[in-house]
Amino acid sequence: MKFFFTYAFAFISLIPITQSQTFNTNMENKSWTVCVNPNCAPGGNGIPTKVVDQFTGSNWPIASLEIGLAGPPWTNLLVWQKVGATNANSFASEQDVYIPKATAQGAQAFEFDIFAFNSPYEFMFGSQCVVDGYWWIWDQLHSQWIVTTLPCQLAAGWHHIQWFVHRVPGDTTCDGYPCEHYDLLGVDYVYTKFNLTEPAGPIPQGWGNDSGLNLQLDMSASGAPLTEYVRHINLYEW
Repeated sequence: MKFFFTYAFAFISLIPITQSQTFNTNMENKSWTVCVNPNCAPGGNGIPTKVVDQFTGSNWPIASLEIGLAGPPWTNLLVWQKVGATNANSFASEQDVYIPKATAQGAQAFEFDIFAFNSPYEFMFGSQCVVDGYWWIWDQLHSQWIVTTLPCQLAAGWHHIQWFVHRVPGDTTCDGYPCEHYDLLGVDYVYTKFNLTEPAGPIPQGWGNDSGLNLQLDMSASGAPLTEYVRHINLYEW
């Protein structure tokens, strides 16, 4: 796997204007669903002793989604929001993320996912920034992370995270499944173009067609409580 180049330019120029475009904006204002062990499976090993999933309102940072957890080492917290079924083939997500100093030191990874469920396939464009490591992307068919060569550099403070991905209608050339194309990652308006493709997987039985975003906090061996604030959460589908 390789990267082509890294550069900076205006975000608006990355999304073509089409009649079928859908903007899902200010998603921090809406309800997010919590997924933690043992009733849900976000990975990790621990069962949290405390979970935070709330809108800050007028509290600092104003109008942000606050997520956090406490628990034993290697505990994970995932939150997700669905925006409805889509036949879109291109997706872009963006959010501003504030990472407190204690979280920057105590986290194992920060995860940002775009998903689309279109029976009979589950498209999970998963990514995580592994602290003191690299950005990883998700192989849905084989349920495994793929390590890229882009270092993870999310220090304490505010960061602007963007992902651009796409799929091709009718394509089943990735091990007999549709391909998930990871195109472009923006971190603080510096963009890295990828040449990375992983297979989608089969949709789990009983799941309906839908799309949306996941956010996840993964605790390290330190077991320190984690908190993250996210605002200006947008998902574009076209």
